[in-house]
Amino acid sequence: MRKLSSIILLGCFCLYYFGYLIYFYAYQHSLNREWEESIWEELYDDSATEMREIPLSLPYMANQEFFQTTNLAMEVDGEFLRVVKQRYQNDTLQLIYIKDHQQQQLENQVNDWIRSITDQSPQNKQERNQLFAKLFPKDFMAAEIPKLKTAFIQNTFTRNWPLQADYADIATPISTPPPQTG
Repeated sequence: MRKLSSIILLGCFCLYYFGYLIYFYAYQHSLNREWEESIWEELYDDSATEMREIPLSLPYMANQEFFQTTNLAMEVDGEFLRVVKQRYQNDTLQLIYIKDHQQQQLENQVNDWIRSITDQSPQNKQERNQLFAKLFPKDFMAAEIPKLKTAFIQNTFTRNWPLQADYADIATPISTPPPQTG
């Protein structure tokens, strides 16, 4: 009975810390799959598309007469976009995109989740990952840090590390001279 209850509590604990991440990656995968289907079958609304031109000089790149269907996700100034068509014309990459409101909503949900766990709100993806990295080990390692400090101090003075290899001088005398060539 104790084993079962500990497994259930461990499952709840893992769900608390990792459940939202599992949801995030599963939902993101689902969004990508939906976009892929709608882009390749051209089921998206053409009136919602916008065009962005990016100056890009590529040597030996030929001008493309028609747009090519593509499926790219990108973030520009905190706004999520889904590129549906692209072409290279006169040293300019022309992108036709649709604003990805579902990805924006998912990102806002993750930021709200992090804000509910911590006092800080992340400004970008890197800061969000750093906040989660700080949060996660803190709960697991808080009781272990004093033990690690005392073990480090004891082993430093006694030089008794379990994985420490003492390096010895391995220079051996040369008994014969090197061969002479020529």
